[in-house]
Formats: sequence, C-alpha cells, structure tokens
Amino acid sequence: MSSTNKTPNLELNNWVGSDIPKREDFNEDNNILDWTIGSHLDNTTMHTTAAEKSKINSPFVITAYTGNGSSSRQITITSEFEPKWGLVFKTGYTPQIMDIDNRTEYNYFGIFTQNGSNIGLSLSGKKLTVQQSATSVLGNEIRSYNENGSPYIIIAFR
Repeated sequence: MSSTNKTPNLELNNWVGSDIPKREDFNEDNNILDWTIGSHLDNTTMHTTAAEKSKINSPFVITAYTGNGSSSRQITITSEFEPKWGLVFKTGYTPQIMDIDNRTEYNYFGIFTQNGSNIGLSLSGKKLTVQQSATSVLGNEIRSYNENGSPYIIIAFR
C-alpha cells in the first residue's frame, strides 16, 4: 500500500501511522528525486557553466613589459582569453607630460579595443602592437608606448 498522503511538490510518499510502506514506495521516491535533481543540475540555462565562471572570476589580466625602443612591437597580452579592451601605461609617470621648452607632449597612457585604439596602439586578437614615436606626431605629440628600458603595465579586460 502506498502512503495515504503525498508531498505537495514532488508527490513523494508521506505516510501516516496506519500506512504500511513497501520497497516499491521508496524506489519510486528515489527515482522521482533522482530525475528532479538530475534535470535541475543539468539545466545550463539556470546554472553557470565552467567557462562562464572563469569569466566572472577573472574579468581582467594584468601584464607588464619593458620597452625596447623599437618603433613598433607586438606583445602577447594573455593566453587565457581575447581581450575586448584595455589600458597601457608607463609606470611612475603621469599619463601625459608637456615639455614647454620644446612644445612637445609625451603620451604615456593609452586605451585599446578590438575596434579602435589611441594612435600608437593596435589590438588584434590576443596581441597588442605598441609604437614608439621618434618624432612628434599630430603636430607636437610623441607616443611613448615602447620607450627603451621603461616599464609598462597592460590591463586587459574580457
């Protein structure tokens, strides 16, 4: 004999004192629980996948490089993901310095994206191309993203 009552959500057996439980009742309840919990755990629309968790847990990567003075250089930012955008800057300097005597601006900070970047920066996939101006560009500005011996930081976002 099954139970007199059933639970409201899963309709599991809910015995009263006069009921006589049988093995089939327990097996049926176990099957209902296994199916219900199993289908819930397998539902990827309700749960975060491992790939999604890694994006949430690691939304950005920070890397550093030392400038080598070449006019153009390609740097692999990360092997973990393809960045959507990011920042690059020379450490220990303000983003832009003006040399009043020479009427020259030195730009040590830039923003890059897959769809466009500051002049002197270019992002393609996981690789960032940085440029070092030998002379002023745009009239009086020197892009300084690869100054020889200078430390730089890259922060790249998913």
